[in-house]
Amino acid sequence: MISSALRRLYRDLEQYFCAFLMVLMVSCLGAQVFFRFVLNASLTWSEELSRFAFIWLVYMGAVLGAKERIHIRVTAFHRLLPAPVRGWTTPLADVLWVSINLVFAWQGALQVGHLLRFSYISPALQWNMALIYAVVPLGFLLMSFRIIEGYWRDWRRGTLGQPPETPDGAPGAGLYPDPDAAPAPDPGRIEPAPSPKPSASAGTNAPADGTGPGEPRSPAKREAGPP
Repeated sequence: MISSALRRLYRDLEQYFCAFLMVLMVSCLGAQVFFRFVLNASLTWSEELSRFAFIWLVYMGAVLGAKERIHIRVTAFHRLLPAPVRGWTTPLADVLWVSINLVFAWQGALQVGHLLRFSYISPALQWNMALIYAVVPLGFLLMSFRIIEGYWRDWRRGTLGQPPETPDGAPGAGLYPDPDAAPAPDPGRIEPAPSPKPSASAGTNAPADGTGPGEPRSPAKREAGPP
């Protein structure tokens, strides 16, 4: 039970952390509005804490997008390539993505080291700004880790090179559409029922009063018809 809870925490760590940061930011802003317009007393730390929470939320949201494979991709050039080449463009783009992430992580680590040597303290909370800037190398490193982890998971499942999956487990046709694939049926569309074909003997078995097969005869026609 503990191991399953830890696995779930590891799997959904970004979701939990982003939700916590969102609640913290909204709570700080709400408290600031309440104190300013109701109690006529402004808080000194709420605006600064909400700003720091927003900065961390942006980077952790980028990590979450990398893990769920929901970052925006420009697929116009990808769709113009031949089918054999198309399978290599996404991994090549992700290798370039990870390389840029590592460069930004290294530069962010240098900035954090500089702030640790020459401390800069925030005016309201009296926090060392190195703690806030630490999200830059941390965010880019976690983003790279989640990208590599996604390819490792695909390799273990035997789906490496196939279109990636969406968070709900369905193939990511919306993320990386295949122009050669047949269009998927619309689940919300109701197809009309096929009309029954008339039998060959329908003309010979028609009643003499002119009514069609299975059609109830009116009283007038019933009286005029044969007994």
